[in-house]
Amino acid sequence: MKLLKMLFVLSMVLLVASSAFATCTHKPKDGVYTTSGGTLFAGRASEAFCSGVGPGATGNTQNAMSWDGTTLAGQWHIWGMAIDAAGAVETGRFFDVHGNGWIEYVTNYTGGQFWLSGGGAWTDGLGDFGGTITYYNVDARVSYIGGQPVGVTSNISMRGAFASCNYCFIDYGISNVILVWRTGYTAPMPPNYPPFLCSANAGELYDVCDATISIFCDVTATQPSTWGQIKDLYR
Repeated sequence: MKLLKMLFVLSMVLLVASSAFATCTHKPKDGVYTTSGGTLFAGRASEAFCSGVGPGATGNTQNAMSWDGTTLAGQWHIWGMAIDAAGAVETGRFFDVHGNGWIEYVTNYTGGQFWLSGGGAWTDGLGDFGGTITYYNVDARVSYIGGQPVGVTSNISMRGAFASCNYCFIDYGISNVILVWRTGYTAPMPPNYPPFLCSANAGELYDVCDATISIFCDVTATQPSTWGQIKDLYR
């Protein structure tokens, strides 16, 4: 009897798997895509001071776009990620007696969407891709000279889920970014950067110097909860 029940469970899982595959008529190719490998453009980003407070404040929202030297968002666009309620959390610092040193922060964001051009190396020939961001984290180091901030370098990590296929994901996205301008700088705001979101008129601008994304499609990624629910029926 137990054998029959297990065979039934397995058949149900296979049915779920085949149904999931059947729903994906448009899915990206698995692979790791990089700026260094020539399959992923570098980019530019803005972070709007939506709260009106300044850097690292809850609600500040990012807007990042690919940049090929002439065109923004020709290959990818990631936008709408807002700093969570904790804000930027300090994780370490070092200063000498002259005020030279650094402070490190970790910041988690909520929400966000992504878009990938259907002309990228991940294409299946059926058009563009879109999806939602499920995790977005920034690890930033602010450098100081004489007690004044002079630069910010950040590592960004993200994950996302494709809208067109429920078992395809951005497993990880990694970007290295450098601050190039902030409201209050004496230098004028440079052109050709993503606009500030949330109707903010203040914020920061960054160059995305290097980027990597890993895309994978795996039908079993949709099944852990389903498998558990089916097993519970036959215990």
